[in-house]
Amino acid sequence: MRGDVVDALKKCAEALQHGNSRLANAEMGRVLDLAEEETNPRTRRLIRYFAQALACRAYGLHPKYWKHRMGECYDFFYSVAWALADVIKGKRKVHVIELVKDMIIYKQWLSIFHMVNRGGLTYLRLSLLVEENVEFSRQSHRDPLVAIAKFHGIELECNLIAVNSFADIDVSLLEMRDGEFVAVNCMLVFSKMLSEALALKKLLLRVRDVMRADVMIVAEHDANLNQSDFLLRFDESLKYYSSEVQKLKKYEFDIEAYYRYLICNMVACEGSNRVERRQTWAQWKSLLFRYGFSIFNLSTDFDEERLSIKWENGIVVVRTETKKRPLFFISAWKTSTFPFKSSGSNEDPCIISSESNRLQTFQISPEVFCFLLMPYLVCQIYKSRNIGFHLGSS
Repeated sequence: MRGDVVDALKKCAEALQHGNSRLANAEMGRVLDLAEEETNPRTRRLIRYFAQALACRAYGLHPKYWKHRMGECYDFFYSVAWALADVIKGKRKVHVIELVKDMIIYKQWLSIFHMVNRGGLTYLRLSLLVEENVEFSRQSHRDPLVAIAKFHGIELECNLIAVNSFADIDVSLLEMRDGEFVAVNCMLVFSKMLSEALALKKLLLRVRDVMRADVMIVAEHDANLNQSDFLLRFDESLKYYSSEVQKLKKYEFDIEAYYRYLICNMVACEGSNRVERRQTWAQWKSLLFRYGFSIFNLSTDFDEERLSIKWENGIVVVRTETKKRPLFFISAWKTSTFPFKSSGSNEDPCIISSESNRLQTFQISPEVFCFLLMPYLVCQIYKSRNIGFHLGSS
């Protein structure tokens, strides 16, 4: 994205934040003019996505939650599968508890069953904890997993358990058994709980004290996109998604549409409405240390045939193709030998501080409103009817 476009978007965001409607409208018009001059179609759409997100912020519109399969990063699922296989290697009685926030990822389990069978495991007990807002059928979802496991020579005992919230899991439903090695798999779960105040804290304490997990896999995005300061978050989002969108292949419109939702949620929303809260590895590491966990070093014999995946200081990092920036981290954690002491609610890392940025509203000019918000509203209507819809092919 060109420097003059970035400058115009930042000035529009600043004007919006300070309630200067005249300047915001002027800069929005400048952004749209610059977008028309952009020769790269994908970059042109990206500029409009940020402009639409700012317009949604001005009018207090919140994008509908988007469930995405993350098909863009097989390396991520491969790395999670490898990490789980690595921590249960050599164990005879294994109970894997997976937290399913959005949907069951079959490609991940295809890799896991292949790897754990290669390590000699022939029996596995799997409990899939599925939030009630996720549509699933016990029979139709369990049978494919059992079939995949059988194909790889593993006898699978699989249970799908619906829960109201991960923070209030009824552990009795898991039927914990003596002598089992318990591994809890949390893939892209924690970041979506940061907007739920004490929910993440309750889950971490439940994993540590009630489930008594031997190991916990934590896999998340590695990005600094959770600042409470709107302007800082906007600036980081511009840098992050300008890089991400340019890496997409020509046919990956579904992923681009997902990025459009992410941009709108991070820019337009505050408080509990902002569910996309991505943090860096350093921030997650500090939080987990505070709650009585320590790093369980993954082995160094990681197969690094895939150039974007690297073992780094006990964790696995999925980087961009140029290796300049991390995209995801996959880590393993065990209960720390040091006693946990709460520092009190005022410094609790899982409690969201009151965000000082209040949404500033103003009247966008009718021309800008029609250009930006009407396509957004039409898109929301189509999504609510479960009809596939892609906006802006040029």
